[in-house]
Amino acid sequence: MKPPKRRMSISRRSFLALSAAATASPVAQAVTASSDSPTTPTGTRSGLERLDALAQGAVSSRSTPGIALSVWKGGKQIHSCTVGMANLECGSRVTDASIFRIGSVTKQFTAALILKLVSAGKLSLSDPAQEHLPTLSTHEPFTVLELLNHTAGVRDGDYDTAGLRQHTQIEVAERIAGQKPFFDFRPGTAWLYSNANYILIGAVVEQVTGMPLAEAAARLLFDPLGLEHTAFDTAADVVTGRVSGYTPTDVPNTPFQNAEYVDARLAGGAGAMRSTASDLCRWHHALFHENILPDALTATMTMPGKLRNGQLATTNRFSSADSAMGDAQYGLGLFLDNATRDESLIAGHHGGINGFASYLASHPSSGLSYACLCNADTHPGLPFRDIRRTVFSEILTAATTGYGKVAITSH
Repeated sequence: MKPPKRRMSISRRSFLALSAAATASPVAQAVTASSDSPTTPTGTRSGLERLDALAQGAVSSRSTPGIALSVWKGGKQIHSCTVGMANLECGSRVTDASIFRIGSVTKQFTAALILKLVSAGKLSLSDPAQEHLPTLSTHEPFTVLELLNHTAGVRDGDYDTAGLRQHTQIEVAERIAGQKPFFDFRPGTAWLYSNANYILIGAVVEQVTGMPLAEAAARLLFDPLGLEHTAFDTAADVVTGRVSGYTPTDVPNTPFQNAEYVDARLAGGAGAMRSTASDLCRWHHALFHENILPDALTATMTMPGKLRNGQLATTNRFSSADSAMGDAQYGLGLFLDNATRDESLIAGHHGGINGFASYLASHPSSGLSYACLCNADTHPGLPFRDIRRTVFSEILTAATTGYGKVAITSH
């Protein structure tokens, strides 16, 4: 009998639900919260207290078993909040060291790996992806940059992943190459979020480095930056502090069940990573303020994608459902918007994979970052929208801190 198709469970539907939530069983546990500066201004302090209340409310309402929240400014953690349960069966609580799967927040790390290879002269963003992945050679050419910007047109989710031998990104890329139809639209003519784009990008990393994606990421990013709790995940790994993922049931006496199993390796460069809230904030500080890439390449991360006709990519969204994005643009693994009083940049990304939902965002010109991690499937009841509003209105001040403004550019 032919084995059934197995498809990744990091779906476009999850992307849309979490995008809306981020931008637009147990009794709740006591909040564990700390603010690291005793001289925190009153306005900021009240905002941090509101974050604690939002986190507590999410667990009390049984929207998620647990939640971890970290806020950084100027390269230091100024506040952390952990609420609820990391594992309902063992009764373990969420702590600052709790490790969650982060879904599509992975994409910015994968993009940064490509830029590391660009800076080393190993490839160019203008290279045809087929130059590095011969398995794509029968298809109309598209560039590495078009994959990163979600303008390559590669269809998402109709490829068979049964019978993979090593679960490498190159193997999965071969399956993607064989899907029919391969394209949703001709390369460079529209914008559509597609996990397949970033799995192909992960395969490019493997092809160019000669290493598995997880090893390349550890050598080039995680280890040099001291991201001790961050890795590409596999179910086989024994991970101290690993959080379990859950699906809400809407049943009063059993509000959660274990999330459906998904092999995280299949998500690869699109969504396979695990991390802590603090590690994610440390990552954004390093990305925007510690010159881990040449300045021009860091700027590329926050440059909105364009179509081949020179227009911004989001002027022609392939799906009408993406109108909910409003004026937000997409760079390299980062959503970009100017939803601040002075119209300065916010760069961030949401993530969703079975049993987990996440959001990481920064205001680079002030050095403010935050990460919020939940161990429940993506759904509208999660507190991402209210937390984002609190961080970027009540906590973000008009004062600059000398980091230099990182602005969205159109060229």
